[in-house]
Amino acid sequence: MKNFLLAVSLLGNAALAYYLFKDEDAVKDLREKADAWGDQLNGKAQQLKGSLTGNNGDKLAGDFDEAKGRVEEGANNLKNQAKDAADEAKEQFS
Repeated sequence: MKNFLLAVSLLGNAALAYYLFKDEDAVKDLREKADAWGDQLNGKAQQLKGSLTGNNGDKLAGDFDEAKGRVEEGANNLKNQAKDAADEAKEQFS
């Protein structure tokens, strides 16, 4: 029974991955989100390093990277909202 549940879970995950990666827009959106989150995480790590070592340059570089990630995230959200609004308007006038 345990192996059966494991196989069903694995099959479900494979189907979900196929569905997600089949849609190129979804993959691009996920990649952009991951890049933005990566910049934010890198910035936090650099800030922590600067705080621990007392290096103001690392703190500032971390602030910059985190802000860059937040701007990227905001731009991605704005782009997605504009796309959703355009799709909605297209549906209403069709």
